[in-house]
Amino acid sequence: MKYWKPLFTLLLLWITSVNLAEAHAIWIEASPIANKNQPQTVKIFYGEYANAEIEPTQDWYSDLKTIEVWLISPSQKKTKLTLSDQKTFLQAEFTPEEDGTYFVSTEHAAKDLGGQSKYVFSSVIPVQVGKSPSQVKPASALAVTAQAKTFTLKDDVTLQVTAKGIAAANAEVLVMSASGWSKTFKTDQNGTINFKPLWKGNYVIETSTYQEQAGKWNDKGHTHVWQGSTTFIQVK
Repeated sequence: MKYWKPLFTLLLLWITSVNLAEAHAIWIEASPIANKNQPQTVKIFYGEYANAEIEPTQDWYSDLKTIEVWLISPSQKKTKLTLSDQKTFLQAEFTPEEDGTYFVSTEHAAKDLGGQSKYVFSSVIPVQVGKSPSQVKPASALAVTAQAKTFTLKDDVTLQVTAKGIAAANAEVLVMSASGWSKTFKTDQNGTINFKPLWKGNYVIETSTYQEQAGKWNDKGHTHVWQGSTTFIQVK
């Protein structure tokens, strides 16, 4: 019987790791390049990209359909986008009026706990207008970002993970392609990874943390907090 507790603990950790590996995520899709004064379409999905699972909006976890999506302009003007339900995704439009890098972002703590865990979903993508890039990024609790450009198979793609605007070293980053290929990387001391895409198409990149953190959320106690963040790139 003396081995029962350690074995139970290992089993619990294994179950937790499996649940985290299979956790769904929110991601935003949009063209990385836009033209001034021309409408740009934004789509928000929920599912498991690595398994080509896109959930219909009626099945989204908890109150995720009530997420707020924000547009941050190069001059740091923040605008809430109007979302429409397209059955398998939420959709919005914006018309850029400045040159520079726009960021489309969302961060949402789900109303309901998953067991004793609080779940926080976030996503951010850059959209470039004109040739002058912006160096200012949203200071989210957790974010993974790429350069605002359309990549090619010859490019080295650099991604950076930040936590509250500070580079996150040794963070796990999952790179997933629409072809079904995926690979996990770890960031260096500058919070960055580099990879060379193997296939053309869309990629979703995800990073997450799962930490012991006791507290209350909507009058219910939790012992852990999961935070996940994604970004989106195109390779042509």
